Amino acid sequence: MKTLIKFIVLFLFSVIAIYFLLHQKIIDINALKNAFNTNKSLILLIAIIQISVCLFMTLRYFSLLKIFKIKTDFQNVLAATFVSNGIGQWMPGSMAFIEVIRIGLMLGADKHLNQKNLDKKEIEIKENLAELALKSKLAAVSIIDRLIGILVMLGFGLIVSSFVYFQISSNLNMIDKANSLKGFLVLTLLLFIAIIMLPFLSKSKVFRKILSRFERLFLALFKKGFLNKIIRKLFHEINSLLDAIVLGSSKLYLFWKPFFYSIMCVLLSCLGLYLSSIALSNKIPFEVILATISILSIASLLPIGIAGVGGMQIIAAIVFSLFLISPQAASSSQLLQTSVNLLAVSAVGILFARLSAKQIRAILLSRKNQQLIDGKKTSDITDV
Repeated sequence: MKTLIKFIVLFLFSVIAIYFLLHQKIIDINALKNAFNTNKSLILLIAIIQISVCLFMTLRYFSLLKIFKIKTDFQNVLAATFVSNGIGQWMPGSMAFIEVIRIGLMLGADKHLNQKNLDKKEIEIKENLAELALKSKLAAVSIIDRLIGILVMLGFGLIVSSFVYFQISSNLNMIDKANSLKGFLVLTLLLFIAIIMLPFLSKSKVFRKILSRFERLFLALFKKGFLNKIIRKLFHEINSLLDAIVLGSSKLYLFWKPFFYSIMCVLLSCLGLYLSSIALSNKIPFEVILATISILSIASLLPIGIAGVGGMQIIAAIVFSLFLISPQAASSSQLLQTSVNLLAVSAVGILFARLSAKQIRAILLSRKNQQLIDGKKTSDITDV
């Protein structure tokens, strides 16, 4: 029910945002239609690029699994990546559900298929996933996978933004734009430093003690109610993040492959947006896309519409304007890339979901049975 409500809210947000963009003539629907009709080969190339991005994301995740010595087949990781991305684009607020499917497919859910031994298999799976080492490794892989991606994008953004800033600041007629760009550059630098510092902070006993004291202080101020739950959840997530980073940062010398795959993801994502702008006959400089990709990717994590439709186009218009790119070019190109990505990745995700249908049904059945078991245990405890 909560997922349905979130879906409706985000859908309405997307509709309102798109209406605003159309009303302000920031997005031209006819130009988008023409791009699909007259540049079919270019649209197909963009679709292939978006699928390739997902493939390199899979390679990055698989390389991290090998670093953490988690054994699984590549085809399972590939299916998990495309299915979770395909579902995740359309089902806001369902990250826990997606993670169940992703982990199940990744670890090889074919073990669920023997229904006669289902109870025995459920016990084995429960015992395996309950092991602290495996849970810690999986958490570390997921978190570090995201952090590496963001770090590489911020690195590109920092280098290219600095180059563009010095170019603009040398022009006396563009001092105001240079000052606006300076704020963007500082934000990118701070985010980059923050991620670089995480491995050191996660190992610092002083920092962990300070964090623990802040947690106790906030919980003392908000002893009950909704805020208390949010604070507990927030600090739990922060501590989980730091624990995962501690686990991963001990093997930094092995991370060259994930970083390489992240670089490929960034370059291909930027190429997809660049070709989208060409398809709309409103070309955006490739270096500007490289400079903005990090902030746009971080913004895409926010709940700003179904698959980011509407909200992301508004953010793109604002961010690209700092680099003297028209809102029309930025928003329309971003929307075209988003549309192609939705169609391409969802199509491949559906294909993998069909191929893995028995596994997914078994995973969901196992999850449902586990919830019933947990509910029964809770009622037994209450009865006692």
